[in-house]
Amino acid sequence: MFKTNEVLLKNLIDDVEKGKIQLPDFQRSWIWDDDRIKGLLASVSLGFPMGAVMTLSAGSEIKFRTRPIQGVVETNGEAESFLLDGQQRLTSLYQTLRHLGPVETQNSHKQPIKRRYYVDIEKALDPEVEREQAFISVPENRRETRDFGREIVRDLSAPQLEYQQHMMPTECITNPRNWERGYVRYWEKENPDYRAFEHFGNFEDKVLVKFNEYQLPVINLEKDTPKEAICTVFEKVNTGGVPLNVFELATASFAADADAFSLRDDWADRRRRLYNYVGGVLQGIGADNFLQAIALLKTQEDRKLHLSRGEPQGQAPAVGCRRRDILNLTLDDYLRWADKVETGFTEAAKFLQSQYIFGHQNVPYSTQLVPLAALYVELGNELHPYNAKEKLERWFWSGIFGEIYGGPIETLFALDLTQVADYIRGGPTPSAIEQANFIPERLLTLQTRNSAAYKGLYALQMRMGAKDWISGGPLHLAVYDNENIDIHHIFPKSWCERAAPRIPKRLYNCIINKTSIDSRTNRIIGGRAPSRYIDHLQKDISPALLDSILSAHWVEPDYLRQDDFASFFVGRGEAMLSLIGNAMGRDLGGGRDVFLNALYSAGVAVANTGAAAGWLVDDVEEDEEFDKMGDAVFDEERP
Repeated sequence: MFKTNEVLLKNLIDDVEKGKIQLPDFQRSWIWDDDRIKGLLASVSLGFPMGAVMTLSAGSEIKFRTRPIQGVVETNGEAESFLLDGQQRLTSLYQTLRHLGPVETQNSHKQPIKRRYYVDIEKALDPEVEREQAFISVPENRRETRDFGREIVRDLSAPQLEYQQHMMPTECITNPRNWERGYVRYWEKENPDYRAFEHFGNFEDKVLVKFNEYQLPVINLEKDTPKEAICTVFEKVNTGGVPLNVFELATASFAADADAFSLRDDWADRRRRLYNYVGGVLQGIGADNFLQAIALLKTQEDRKLHLSRGEPQGQAPAVGCRRRDILNLTLDDYLRWADKVETGFTEAAKFLQSQYIFGHQNVPYSTQLVPLAALYVELGNELHPYNAKEKLERWFWSGIFGEIYGGPIETLFALDLTQVADYIRGGPTPSAIEQANFIPERLLTLQTRNSAAYKGLYALQMRMGAKDWISGGPLHLAVYDNENIDIHHIFPKSWCERAAPRIPKRLYNCIINKTSIDSRTNRIIGGRAPSRYIDHLQKDISPALLDSILSAHWVEPDYLRQDDFASFFVGRGEAMLSLIGNAMGRDLGGGRDVFLNALYSAGVAVANTGAAAGWLVDDVEEDEEFDKMGDAVFDEERP
């Protein structure tokens, strides 16, 4: 699959100049800065190793649109190999050692500059001088100035000035004879005692010879190397440049099939449309996800075609979206499926809205949208009937609360497409539903919105009728956006920390004590005891309407009026568990004992939980408390 050879640096540069070594189009532009270039030249002049170069022989199963290394004059010659790793080093060395024009690089502030490079002969021969100090760069016009250009501090704009200052241009290093003759003649005329010929010979023996004898290990991937291996190897070894991922490799491959087609541009257009669709709920979808959905559908089509011919099932191609499946896609495959998959993702976005998931930051698993989009392409109008959508919802919520999309997912995607489609068409229950489970203890550990289950529970809450604390109307996208709905504590954090017995953070900060509340209501709540902020809320809302709102948030109003955290905690935990079980289509059992044990172990519960626990809280001046906590609208710990 590969072989490693030691190749002379000057031969590699020759191949670069002749166009025998070129870049595949996925490689980004050369970006090394001025200091790194000088450091690289110094290292080569000392014979220090600088790492291997990796190439791929032309003529492999994957085709690339190619381009010369930066600085090389465009040629019509065919590339014999593609440079996969070592672009920065070879480009730096080609431009400084062979390219006759200025080197386009960057300064320490990442600003583009054009420089000319020199080696100081005197410093390079001085053992007391660090070798990096012997390599310098000057502006494109070969003059260094200060005082805004009014004073010239170094002028190398003519050969005689180079000779006088013992500054040899680096582009002469590998072929020094013409510059050497000019240098010797200059000093024979100016100072015959300098013995310039012997002096330059010493420089050549100690410095220049290092460049001409320098060898690099070149790892060459032979043309029979599979696409997947190329992608994998490149990801592992290319630490200095832009990492190659499956999308970049597909981009280069498609470009070779059709010069006028750019996968990168095509995806940019689709991404703009998808990201702007229904509130940006699809903004977590990446190019690789889009290709995964296409690969799923293409491989499924191949499998169906195989089986329709009556060929053995055991020899049928597998449905999948692994790297190899994506890399096997052709441009024709992409063009055939891309529009359908884009439509599939827009249908998936509509489905998310129907489940009260607003904004990409609230999507439990962006990865789950890949099989969801593929299912909309596969099933189309078959998903319109109520029973079909009900089954789709059960699969969706089982994946979220079973938290099954947090690990390896490609195999799961393939099962989703085949099994869920079969399930909706009347087949058996998919493994994603059968294997999903949710235990009561998980509610105690859901502390931040990082987890899929955390996000899913609040979407489910709104879907099941949670009401706006201001109007009492159901929460929907318009209310969610306009009223700054966010997740806040029901028993305020500061109240819990002042309570006697004190309620620990692991209890008051878990999801059981949080709900979707608008910013205005959260300011009213502040840090007050529930019994006190209830009084404030009832100034604008009737007690009956407020009770209705609280009940829609799975909160028993009497527990708040009695400041009974323990009863509230157990009751709301059980309600949440029941709702999750209903969404998953399974009985999760009762969680009462789990929640009671959590309270008991923290020392904050009474034996007859269900009655007022008699919480004591230090009395705080109401206005002072409101001023102190009222501005702390978003008091939840964010990721």
